[in-house]
Amino acid sequence: MGLEYLCKTMAVAAGLVLTAMAFMSIISIAGRTFFSQPILGDYELVQMFSAIAVSLSLPYTHWVKGHVIVDFFTTSASPRLIAWLDAFANLIMAAIAGLVTWRMWLGLFELRESMDASMLLEMPVWWTYVPMVAAFALLCASALYAIGNDFGKMRS
Repeated sequence: MGLEYLCKTMAVAAGLVLTAMAFMSIISIAGRTFFSQPILGDYELVQMFSAIAVSLSLPYTHWVKGHVIVDFFTTSASPRLIAWLDAFANLIMAAIAGLVTWRMWLGLFELRESMDASMLLEMPVWWTYVPMVAAFALLCASALYAIGNDFGKMRS
């Protein structure tokens, strides 16, 4: 499987998570308003699903160069200099994404070992880290791939 396919798949998964979260919120608000019965733990679920959705969307955002870029200082720069700066930015992104992946991986096992759970639903918290670790690992791979593309631009 290609990196682009994996990035797109995670972005679609992020959209599905956000859609499910929206429907859950609507049902909870309607239940609270009309029946005084909200969904138990809806705030907990929104917290968890928001973190998952944001992290799942990061690899594709990076793949399509969707991050905010301030090019005020580089508008008159040569394409080669811009490629060098992009490669440097991608190196920083890869390093940070790799660091976050590693720390979340360790946190996942620490939370699993301590059996940390959400307050109302008593759901294990560690399971929310699984898709986030995968997403940040893919973000790191995407940034490393982009460095290769940037070096190709420097040569031409």
